[in-house]
Amino acid sequence: MKFMKTQNPANDYRFPSLTKGDTVFHAIRRAILLREVDAGQPLTEQQIGNEFNCSQGTVREALMRLQEEGLVQRRGYRGTIVCRSSLAEAAQMAEIRIKLEVEGIRRAVKLLKEKDFVEIEGYLAQMEQVAQTGNSYGLSELDRKFHLAIFRRSALLALEPILKRCMLHMHLQTFGNPEAEHKDFSTTRAHQPIIDALRARDPERAATAMKEHISAIISLGSPSLKSALDALENK
Repeated sequence: MKFMKTQNPANDYRFPSLTKGDTVFHAIRRAILLREVDAGQPLTEQQIGNEFNCSQGTVREALMRLQEEGLVQRRGYRGTIVCRSSLAEAAQMAEIRIKLEVEGIRRAVKLLKEKDFVEIEGYLAQMEQVAQTGNSYGLSELDRKFHLAIFRRSALLALEPILKRCMLHMHLQTFGNPEAEHKDFSTTRAHQPIIDALRARDPERAATAMKEHISAIISLGSPSLKSALDALENK
């Protein structure tokens, strides 16, 4: 597996401003997120080090970061393999994500300052540009930054690591998914109701906009995840 070249040229990754360790981390993470590597596939430190012209220590560091996110499993002398959360796990995490973000935006709506809106709207503008290039990994990164920028104003900081993992594993189901239905999808249209509700300083409108947004993304990106989530909510 070559991590520097992808099946979609728009997703070829270049990191001129990042450390070598960050480059390795993002390249492997991107390949996992976009389903270019299969669950259970071994990741050899020496092979990856040769590809990126870096030490095995640098590769090991990147793999440890990926393990913290639940994307790989390090098994001592048996090496490292790619992990992928199951549909049942993803549904549980999607449910947790919705609860956290709905409560988070209710709390954040009265606390956001103009500089926060500049940051949030800046991410949305970048998402629109990246979406036009077909760079799915770049889009997923910016999407998480958009949502986390709002959540950080909720003062629920101890829950941020949980939200990060839930978002990432939901994206494992919705990005690079062959069953996705992205016809006529607009990143701006998908996120604008959230910003409008925040600008209106309306907690319940913002909570509804966030819940509807996440549910719509799940429906478009992974119908099977939507079915699993519906089954979970109907129990």
